[in-house]
Amino acid sequence: MNPAVLSQIAVLTLTNPAEAARRLLDLRPGREVVWLAFFLAVVLNGAIQIGIEQMVPVPQGEPLPVSDPVILNLLRSSGAMLLSVVALLFVGRTIGGVATFKDILILTIWLQFLQIAAMSVTLIVSMVVPFMMVMFLLATALVSLYVSMHFLNEAHKFNSMLKSFGVILLSALISISFVLMFTPSGPV
Repeated sequence: MNPAVLSQIAVLTLTNPAEAARRLLDLRPGREVVWLAFFLAVVLNGAIQIGIEQMVPVPQGEPLPVSDPVILNLLRSSGAMLLSVVALLFVGRTIGGVATFKDILILTIWLQFLQIAAMSVTLIVSMVVPFMMVMFLLATALVSLYVSMHFLNEAHKFNSMLKSFGVILLSALISISFVLMFTPSGPV
């Protein structure tokens, strides 16, 4: 797959996410390709998160927050991503969806790569205009929700955006509780 096709699918994801989901699922990449893309997304996401953490200013007089080791952040990120895929699959299947683990994983990985691109732009823009970071992060979250709803609708063959939104909501509740439970430095 060449960069022109990838950029075409990226634009299609923003303009017609349902069609983009169909095209991504029709690619039927091999298991090795999917897992390699998964780990690449985890590493790139970790690098962007570190960059964003370094950009957030610490008020004068406050101590610098202690960063977790990089390997722990990567393990936590990959675990959270896999947990969300399993939750989206399980909840979707519970309410009549037909997606497979690989379908949800492929669409989640693609969305991760787009989020990484958006976060890279956010990081660059926030270096020039720091107050824009929050607006870019909010816009990325909203567009991700919109795309995720369409992706789930196509993968599970719901024909209902409301069901897709419900899957996202219920999956988030399941995932967040597990992530908080297994995060030693978390609030729980």
